[in-house]
Amino acid sequence: MPIQRVGHVVLKMRDLDAAKRFYNGVLGMKIADEREDFGVFFRFDDYHHDIAIFKVDEDAASPEQNQVGLAHVALVADGLDTVKAMYRRLKENDVQGIRTADHGVTKSVYFNDPEGNQLEIYCEVPEKPWQEIDTIIKSDPLDLDA
Repeated sequence: MPIQRVGHVVLKMRDLDAAKRFYNGVLGMKIADEREDFGVFFRFDDYHHDIAIFKVDEDAASPEQNQVGLAHVALVADGLDTVKAMYRRLKENDVQGIRTADHGVTKSVYFNDPEGNQLEIYCEVPEKPWQEIDTIIKSDPLDLDA
């Protein structure tokens, strides 16, 4: 397959300052570039950008649960300790829409950015390869408070 992977994701938000506070301040992403009244480009490490936020008008509609389009953006963590730490950080910052799930092949925390775009931070479950799981469409409860 000549296509290698997803290169970046672009989300739309009304408030670029809220985007910076969230993606830089809460999630810890670096600001790679910023263009006033256009957008902010965020990165995790040395890649040019992983997530970009483009500005939309103040009266733009918020994302809705039952609409065509993006369901969520999934971010891969290095392990369960990081997922737990991010879960605590999200709660400490009063992030909305926090829920957790054990998908069998991954352990996840889901949440919303300040304008309702849903994200997921997950880690692979190394005990069993995903190829050995009966279904990857499973969502059991996951207690990250323990």
